[in-house]
Amino acid sequence: MKLQPVTSQLYIVNGALQDGTEVPGLLAQAAPAKSARGRSHDTLFIHLSLGGDASTTSSLAQDLLEAVALRFFATPGSVTAALRGAILAANELLLRLNMSGTGPAREGAVSCAVLRGQELFLVQAGVSYALIGRNFGVERLPARLPNRTAPLGRSAGLDLRYFHNWLEPGDMLLLADESVTDIPSETMKPVLVDTTVEDSLPHLVDIVGDRSASVLLIEFADETTIDLPDTATGLKVHETPAPPSRSPRPAATPRPKTGPAQGAGPARTAGPTQGAQPAAGPGTAGSAGARSSFDLPSAVQVEDTARRAGAQTARGLSRATGWLADLMHRLRPPNPRRQSEETGGWTFPLLAAILIPILLAVIVGGAYIQRGRVTRFSELRRDMQTSLMLATESASAEEQLAHYMQVLRLAAAAEGLRPGNDEVNRMRGQALEALDRLEDVTRLQARQLYEYSEDIRLGGIVLREGLNGDLYTLDRANNSIYVHETEEDYTTFVSEEPERIIFDAQVIGTHIVGPLVDMAWRPRGVQVTADGLVVLDSRGALLSYRPTFADLRAVPLGLASEWLEPVAIAQFNERLYVLDRGAGQLWRYFPESDGFYVDEAQRTLSLPDLKQAVDAAIYSEDASVIVLYGDGRVRRYGQDSLLWDETTLYQNGLDTPLVAPTRIKIIGRGLNSSVFIADPGSGRIVQLSLGGTFLAQWKAVEPRTGEELFAQMSDFDVADSPLRIFVTAGNRLYVAAQP
Repeated sequence: MKLQPVTSQLYIVNGALQDGTEVPGLLAQAAPAKSARGRSHDTLFIHLSLGGDASTTSSLAQDLLEAVALRFFATPGSVTAALRGAILAANELLLRLNMSGTGPAREGAVSCAVLRGQELFLVQAGVSYALIGRNFGVERLPARLPNRTAPLGRSAGLDLRYFHNWLEPGDMLLLADESVTDIPSETMKPVLVDTTVEDSLPHLVDIVGDRSASVLLIEFADETTIDLPDTATGLKVHETPAPPSRSPRPAATPRPKTGPAQGAGPARTAGPTQGAQPAAGPGTAGSAGARSSFDLPSAVQVEDTARRAGAQTARGLSRATGWLADLMHRLRPPNPRRQSEETGGWTFPLLAAILIPILLAVIVGGAYIQRGRVTRFSELRRDMQTSLMLATESASAEEQLAHYMQVLRLAAAAEGLRPGNDEVNRMRGQALEALDRLEDVTRLQARQLYEYSEDIRLGGIVLREGLNGDLYTLDRANNSIYVHETEEDYTTFVSEEPERIIFDAQVIGTHIVGPLVDMAWRPRGVQVTADGLVVLDSRGALLSYRPTFADLRAVPLGLASEWLEPVAIAQFNERLYVLDRGAGQLWRYFPESDGFYVDEAQRTLSLPDLKQAVDAAIYSEDASVIVLYGDGRVRRYGQDSLLWDETTLYQNGLDTPLVAPTRIKIIGRGLNSSVFIADPGSGRIVQLSLGGTFLAQWKAVEPRTGEELFAQMSDFDVADSPLRIFVTAGNRLYVAAQP
């Protein structure tokens, strides 16, 4: 569906309507003739506000508007990326002007909306404000203004807010400055719900009262436009007939003059075009909107869907009936005398008499079942939309969390009825995005690097340190180790297929490979002569693979006869530590050339409760040990004393406890090191400082299914500068990074 934007502008200074005055900072423009690839169907709406007297900032506002429009329509690719680049370009322009000292410093806010198809994309910076009116109420974007946000023109870094909505004909968008942000959404209902641009303006004037405000109001209509004569401004305006259900505007009602923002081609207007902004480029305003994010399906829609299901069933019934008629015609000859002479002629009529009621019952029952499934799916979708709306209106974070979790539960039920439905996936994504904001989660963009055969189950991953790249994976199902030769970025594969370097029952010297437990990268040192991958074999050996020489060795480990359940290895100062959960010990091995020896006085590193530990990591600077437990506990020990535990983490910013953590790794060198914990139970990776302070938590979506990727991970490794998290899940290898 192609929606037509109907634009109107309102400019009030201290309660006085500025009729016939150019409105600063507003622009609506369709794509120019020569726009970048992907921009030809976009219509751009901008609301820009600058601090200070409008008479002194109008020229600057116009320059910034043109900068945003030119940059947006010249940028190919996704809408959000183009909007981000355009806003950052305007911010750079304003920041450079402020730093030049040629005039007073100016700060501002901007809302940029793009209409494409039935989608509305909105990006905000600074204290900006938007409302979307739908048939069920008003949605405020953002639901609550952040406590602190960087204004336009103050710094190179901006806190951008992204929104995505689907619109229906009759929905309305209002973009305004911060002077009206305190007006309740309920007060704005007469302006935005079940109305038109023409009828909304008197209400809006009354609501603004004696304030100062500049407002861009947009109605999204699907009506066919008809041409009207040129207006006095020289712009050709197009008028569309109003829907029959809407009452005409009373002629005696005074209202401000409005018009389409310049550059918006065939759009119906609310009156004579006064106060329009100069266009940043030619074009027409045929552009799109989007289905409401809380669009409640009407009874007519449900009934129409159910009727469609019934009609499909009826067609199936007619085909089945025709088949039965044809069967009877073939089985029963047309000559009565001949049929009476046949023996057993009653068999086929009897068979048909039995089959026809059964087939009819199956078909009719199928129709009712199908109709019931359609109705149930519509109910679930409606409940999801209602929960989303309630979440945006909730005042407390706890209530919002409950409503968004309800959306996820309803989405799971809807997925069982109609898998892969775009509307359900969109609302699920909206709930996940909101939950990320509530829980302070940073969302990464994941992509699949490689998919192994179905019989492989990955359980480990290690990145080769240094500038050479290479990536190693552990296949627990087949007890094998694979290496992917890569470039320095670890994502560009040199060869299409991985090489298997270790496999089950392989003979390495005098050792036969047994069940593989864990692996790590071991850098060269005083005793270690070459870098390489080390793998713990539960049969009592450490397997070492040196990629430079393609050399594979097996080094025996003492005390292996006392192992009960080794689960992980850790390293410090060339020493090797084996976490034995069964024995509740951390066995210690000292380096000797490329092998190890056991000091009987220091056989183990004794720490409490290791029988419930799942992994351990040792800090290279002070030999402190961080132990991760399966029940969510995390504890750092140094010099036989507890430095901090999970309680410290909760006091230092970690709001959501770890649910079922599996792996812990210290990434980085020296004071730049930080702790990463994999917690599939909560579908995230948590980053902590070595001092026990929460730094960040990361999530990513599986690119094919849309499910939480980290909820499926078996192991991970991290490459920093820039941050990339490599994950194994099932038989697939992924990388997740910031978009």
